[in-house]
Parts: sequence; structure tokens; C-alpha cells
Amino acid sequence: MVSAIVMTVLIVAALAWFTYTMKTKLAVLLKAKPEVRWDRIPERIEATVRVAFAQSKMFKEPGSGAMHALIFWGFLILLLRTISVFGRAYTAGGPVESTWTVFWFWHPLQNGYTWLKDWTELVVLAMVVAAALRRIVLRPKRLTLKPSAYVILSLIAGLMVTDFLYDGAVFALGKAAEERAWAPVGSFVANRLAGLGEGNVAMAHAMFWLHALILLYFLNELPLSKHFHVITSIPNVFLARLDPPGAIAPIKDIENQETFGVVEPRELTWKQILDGYTCTECGRCTVNCPANLSGKPLSPKFLICDMRDYVKKHQADILAGRDTATSEGGSLIDAVKEEVIWSCTTCRSCEENCPVMITHVDKIVDYRRRLVLMEGRYNPELGTTLKNLENKSNPWGLSTGERATWVADLGVPLLSEKGSAEYLYFMGCFAAYDDRNKKVAIAFMKLMQKAGIDFAVLGPEEGCCGDPSRRLGNEYLYQIQAQANIEVFKGYGVRKIVTACPHCMNTIQHEYKQFGGEFEVIHHSQLLAQLIRDGKLTPAAGDAIPAVAFHDSCYLGRYNGIYDAPRDVLAAIPGVQVAEIDRSRVNGMCCGAGGGLMFREEHIGERMNQLRVRQLGEAKPGMLASACPYCLVMLRDGVNELDLGEQMKTADVAELLAKRVGV
Repeated sequence: MVSAIVMTVLIVAALAWFTYTMKTKLAVLLKAKPEVRWDRIPERIEATVRVAFAQSKMFKEPGSGAMHALIFWGFLILLLRTISVFGRAYTAGGPVESTWTVFWFWHPLQNGYTWLKDWTELVVLAMVVAAALRRIVLRPKRLTLKPSAYVILSLIAGLMVTDFLYDGAVFALGKAAEERAWAPVGSFVANRLAGLGEGNVAMAHAMFWLHALILLYFLNELPLSKHFHVITSIPNVFLARLDPPGAIAPIKDIENQETFGVVEPRELTWKQILDGYTCTECGRCTVNCPANLSGKPLSPKFLICDMRDYVKKHQADILAGRDTATSEGGSLIDAVKEEVIWSCTTCRSCEENCPVMITHVDKIVDYRRRLVLMEGRYNPELGTTLKNLENKSNPWGLSTGERATWVADLGVPLLSEKGSAEYLYFMGCFAAYDDRNKKVAIAFMKLMQKAGIDFAVLGPEEGCCGDPSRRLGNEYLYQIQAQANIEVFKGYGVRKIVTACPHCMNTIQHEYKQFGGEFEVIHHSQLLAQLIRDGKLTPAAGDAIPAVAFHDSCYLGRYNGIYDAPRDVLAAIPGVQVAEIDRSRVNGMCCGAGGGLMFREEHIGERMNQLRVRQLGEAKPGMLASACPYCLVMLRDGVNELDLGEQMKTADVAELLAKRVGV
């Protein structure tokens, strides 16, 4: 049968081309560092169904998200149609006479599918037109308007149109009468083609083979452009990271490593390179990035795309095992750009908004590790901070012996004196040294005393949790700090830890486990909310507080999913009305202090804290509340810098509660 031979030749040629292209892509992955991503299969299946197939993250932008989701779902539905069409080349009668389908065994099922298929193709065609008009007319800034996008949209439209014309020509010839009754669009097209008479034989053959050629070309076009994500997005979601997002992967056996961080592709993990293959260039990450919004050079989209393009450019070097960092064009860090690397606050807004679960923070930290530990290339202000952390275990280089010694005046015991306590209150550097956050610590400790909580502090035995060191790239210093704290905790038999700092909470809860430190860690807002529910703290009525806008800390919210506890504390205070804005909870914007950048001046663009204060000001609040020492300082400074001190006050939720509890 001629049609079978021709179809076989086309399929074999297309698959050979596809295999050749994919072989190179896979070979590059195999040259990268290993990483285990095939554990916890049930969780991976659940995430794949929810994110990849249900397209749950797409609907954060209802318009474009729905458009993309409908095209994706349409392709899933039409996959069975593709099998049916290709199969007709191998069955009696060929493309025109054959009515074979994958549902050949039960006509009612085929009839229902035919109806669904017709409407699906019409919807997909409409979405393709909408996508093209969006690029031509609306031209959203977050999109990269490449010609390849129009090629892909044209190919998808071609698949829909050729299938309608193929059906219409077959139906016009009087074939597949039962199928025609269930094909509203195909029947409509058949009526328009009726005048061609026997010319529909040529039409049917032409559309059949054109449809097949478009599909096979489409398959091979995907790996050559950003549309590779059509192939890799489902695997990328299945292989996504399942560990807590706040746990940066450690450098294992660090004392025996010869190099640190990433400067060339072979030092990336295979999953990090797969992230690059999978980027859709949709720009959702960039339009939600606080650094980008405030005029910094960081675009999370281009962070991934520049990595991907560098890998593609140096495929031959990677496969040959040659060092790319010294090649013409510079290293991977040169391609990504240092100022981009140092603009990131590690807030994870990019990762939250990525529809295919690409991670960005891990790559940023790996680049920083190379710059800090191997090359000593970093901002002098950050160099001072790292030196202070190394010498005094706090960012300001203040005396270790004076760490939180002032708590004795409050009757708060040191753990060294008390021996044991239900809770260790891990104060963190800000509560221990920063005058503004000392007030928060005092309010919180008085609330715990009022509620009868058995707690103690470490005082001079407490060191920095290590969050700034790790996220600034000094993994070596971080591991020293973490292990020192773990040793102290274990020495006192500490089991429960409470802290008002989300950075400390995240680090101790998720990252100390990497070094054998497993502790139950809660945030002070969680403990306060529970004490209110248990009736151990009862805020009294008082003067009404003007609208309170609550600012979500990135490390409390996006990293650890704690959004309700601080709001529950505020809601329990009579006279307090929490005013929400669009950029709150999971969509909240960073204050600019994360990733160690609290200790670096912003030299480019707008100050992030000022931008955040203006956003919160949309609610016309009289009070900006937070539950993070970093955020409190940044908001206070933003209010003062914008000369809004008379209109807005700033406070931690513990301070507002303490006033009404009367402590």
C-alpha cells in the first residue's frame, strides 16, 4: 500500500531527526552534576497532575493563562485524533476510504469523541488567533517577541485547519456518514466543499498529507526553540524539587572540595540545565520580581534564558569535556552577569509564578558561592558583613559577649542558668542588637511571661543562624555557624524553638537538618495566635487603630506558607481592621532585605522598601504591620525616607498585641 510506505518513510525520517536532536540534548544533561529527582513518586505524580495537567499555576493570570491552558488541553484531547489519522495510512482504503479510529471497537464512544474533537479544534484555533493578536496588538512587555513564536502558532493553526478541510472533503464525498453526523465543524466545511465534486478526493489527500507533514515538522521544530517546553514541561514538573523551598542544597564534604559554586555548565546539576530547556519565556517571573520592578538589572526570565543559551552555544565543549569558563565569550557567570546575580533578594516570587516549576534561587546561590569562595568578587559592603559574621557572628561586628545580655533586666533566664525550658527563644541578631527590634523582643517575651510559657534564651551562647552567610554565597561560614548552634542546642537538650525572625525559623527548621539538627521550630506569630485561641492572652478593647496593612515576609509566607497566623493575631485585637492589597499573601512583594541584601546599599533603580511602602499605602493605612525584623526595619526606613511618618506607623504584631494585653 503506497500510503503506508509513504507514511512510514515520513515517520522514520522525522523520528530519526528528532532522535538526533534529542540525543545531543540528553548527552549535555548527562555531563552535568548528578541529582536525585526520582524519589517520592506519589508526591511527584500529584504535583504533575495538579501543575502540569490541570495547569493550576497558569490561572494566576486568568486571561493568558486560560488561553494557554485551553491550547494545552486541546492537544491532549487531539492526541487520539492524531493516532487515528496516521493509522488510516495503514488501513484498507487509505486516507479517503478508511474510517478507522482508535475507538473502532465501539461507535458510540467514537461519535462522542468526534463531537468533542471538532469543538476542541475550533477552540484551539480561536486561542491561537487570540495569542497572535495579543503579540501583535497588545505586545506585553514580559513576552519575548521572537519570530519562532509565530512559526509555532502558524503550525498549530495549520494542524486545525488541515484537519477540518480533510474531514470536510471526506464528508463531501459521502464517506463516513455516521461520523459526519457528530462533526459540527467538519459537516459545515463539507457543505462548503460540496461544489468541488470529485475534486474533494485531491483535497482530502492534500490535507491528509499536509496535516501529517506539519505535525512531524512541528515535532522537530520544538527542540530547536523556546518551545522545547512543550516536550520538557511535564517531565520538569514531575522532577521538580519536593524538599522545603527554604532548604538550599549544601556543599557536601566541604573541607575536601577543590572548587565551589558554578562558573561553567558542567558544574550545574542536570535538573538545573533541564530548567533552562523548559523555560517558556512567558515572563511571569520577571513581572513579579521586586528587583526588576524597582529598576535593578535582574530579570529572572533572562537569568534562565542566558544560562540556557550559554549551554546551547557550548554544547560541543561540554560534550568534549572542555572547560568553557576560559573560552571566547567568557564564563557562565559572565553570560548571566554579576550585577544580576547580586540583585536577587531570594524572595522566590519568580518560582511562585513559574508555571513549569523552574527554580531560580538555587542557581543564584551557586553563582554567588563561586564569586565569594573562589574569586572574592563581591560588593565591599557585603565583604564587611561577611567579615563581621565570621569574627563576631552578627552582621554589625558587635561584641559577642553583649549579645542579648540586656534581657536579664526583664527577668528572662539564660538557658545556661535554667538548665532546661519548654521553649528556647532564639532571638536572632536583630532582636539581640538592633534597638528597634529589641522593643519587639521585649513585647514578645512579656507576652510569653503573661501566658505562663516556660522559656529561656541563650544570650552570649547564641550565634547568627547563618541565613545571610549562606545566601550571600559563603557556604563555608554558614556551615560553621550552623554546626556551632546545633552543638549548643543539643548540649541543652533543646527540642522546641520559637523565634520572631522568619529567616532564623526557616534556616533552623529546614537547613539544620542537613547537619543532624532536627528541632521543632515555630514563628512567634504562630505561638501568639495559639495562646489567644487557648485564652491565655486576651487583648482588651481600646482606641480604634486605623486600617492596618500587613506586609507578608517572603521567608514567612512564600517559603513556609504562614499567612494566617499573624493576621489572626491582628484580628483578635479589638478595633483593628486588616486592610489587604493586591500584592499580599502569596503575591506579596519583598521589602528588599532578603538574600543578605539587607546589608548592601541599593545603587541602581528605586529602593525596594520605598516601592513596597507605596504599594501598602494603596490601602490608606495608618499602621504598617509586619512579623519579621528585617521587614520592620525596611518598612520603617521606607516610611521615613518618603516622609510619611505622620501618616503611617510601623510595628510588629507582637507590639500591637502587647499594648492591648497590658504588658
